[in-house]
Amino acid sequence: MKQNMGSTDSFVRVMIGLAFYVNIFCLQPGLGAVGAIILFALGTLCMAAAWVKYCSVLALIGVNTCSSSECSSEASCSCSAGTSASHH
Repeated sequence: MKQNMGSTDSFVRVMIGLAFYVNIFCLQPGLGAVGAIILFALGTLCMAAAWVKYCSVLALIGVNTCSSSECSSEASCSCSAGTSASHH
């Protein structure tokens, strides 16, 4: 899985994920268990996408928000399985 998300996009997703988590506690009395589970799932999805720097929706529509300097650095490169670092 090759990363397709830049640092700005990742930061925004972390903030959105945290907002979902905070809304679980702020809206809990009127939200109900199902609503809390949905908000938790959405928050976790946003946080996970930010952590791995890959979004399947962006991949589906062919968008890459990763700048060339972020994607070309060896430390942040997420190469697909079976390829070596010498192919970069």
